[in-house]
Amino acid sequence: MRNNALEQSINTMMTPNHQLDLRSQHPNFQFFLDINENESQRIRDNSLCHLDETYGDALLQSLDIFPSSVPNSPILVFIHGGYWRALDKRSYSFVAKPFVKNKITTCVINYRLMPNVDMATVLNDVAASIRWIQKKAFHYNGTSDKLVLCGHSAGGHLALMTYLMNEDLRSNILAICSLSGIFDLGPIKNSYLNELLQLSAKDVDYYSVSNKDLAILTCPVLLSVGSEETHFFVEQSKSLYRENRSKAPIAYYEYPELNHYQIVHKLGEEDNPIVDFILEKMITQ
Repeated sequence: MRNNALEQSINTMMTPNHQLDLRSQHPNFQFFLDINENESQRIRDNSLCHLDETYGDALLQSLDIFPSSVPNSPILVFIHGGYWRALDKRSYSFVAKPFVKNKITTCVINYRLMPNVDMATVLNDVAASIRWIQKKAFHYNGTSDKLVLCGHSAGGHLALMTYLMNEDLRSNILAICSLSGIFDLGPIKNSYLNELLQLSAKDVDYYSVSNKDLAILTCPVLLSVGSEETHFFVEQSKSLYRENRSKAPIAYYEYPELNHYQIVHKLGEEDNPIVDFILEKMITQ
């Protein structure tokens, strides 16, 4: 009986619902979210920034820009997570700190959220924001042909899918950095999240990165995940790396002792493998 109970408990822990319910996995999640909010407010209070610039008519079609101090600087575009249906750019201003210091204009974007829109619209918003950034780059000391896309969780998915779906943007993207990305949408469809997202089997097939031909990637990609994340998130990045490393410039880095909420904090710090990857790709080009 004990073995059966243990086996049942393990099986439950490996279900999509359990693996994806991060707030139950990390009961102190609010502590990490408060770090995001407090550090982001500090960065906004102490930096030159242009807030709530609009790239469309909808409320969430907006972005915050932290310009470099010198003209013609590379541009980092950060895409927040939240399972495509939550969170906001204002919680991630902190990512600008190490990049602006290194003369990189940093843009933190919003996009319309599901279920008010579908996945196609979310991806269209991300692409539209990047095109707006390219058009306006000069005004924020940026250059339109030196972009790095970076996203956390669902944002990691959006970064890669934006590259795959928009051929006209690819030549200007120097690198992609995904933190704890979600690349196979099948488990999302089979979880509690789909009560809100309403992904169909067709959506899973069309919008999953995991079944795409990544041989079209010409820019370096870093897939990073925290070692203390759930098995789901570790395997999403590790599997994509294993299956594509022979045909695409993909690297994998498992950050020791970090969970899903902590890994994104590394973007706001200097001297770590994630920020070093981005700086190297931007500064050497």
